[in-house]
Amino acid sequence: MSRASRQLVILAVIAAALVALVLWIGRREYLRDPPALTGLDPANVARIELDIPGIATQAFSKRATGWWRVNPSELRANDARVQRLANLAMTPVARWIPAAEIAPANVGLEQPSATLVLNGVHIEYGGLTAIDDLRYVRVGDKIALVPRQYSPEVMLTKPGQ
Repeated sequence: MSRASRQLVILAVIAAALVALVLWIGRREYLRDPPALTGLDPANVARIELDIPGIATQAFSKRATGWWRVNPSELRANDARVQRLANLAMTPVARWIPAAEIAPANVGLEQPSATLVLNGVHIEYGGLTAIDDLRYVRVGDKIALVPRQYSPEVMLTKPGQ
């Protein structure tokens, strides 16, 4: 084997090792900070509660015949609109921030503009960032920055669907 061939083999091994390292680090970050707001599958969401200050809290239950509002009164719900709320479980996250690094009052999470509960998972919606129009959303002990359009108020009022 010539010297040039050996050098090419060594470079190929180093390149493969670097690619493997980058993929391994990326996987660890993906597992630690997933790209979606929750791990829930929207198709499996069967109970939704929505609390928007100034409006009566609403609760929805998925039945064999579709979505039903069960609180404040029992009524057949618009399946498409309620399913959009369930789909918020998979909201894409631009960035995760440990809750300890942010004062809730400074980002609108002391008094959330909306609280959504999907199968027992609490999601609180706060204010918008000043520059990139992302919304602060608290899920457990983390705060996510998500695109503005992924909010319960928008999902309920989205026209044409």
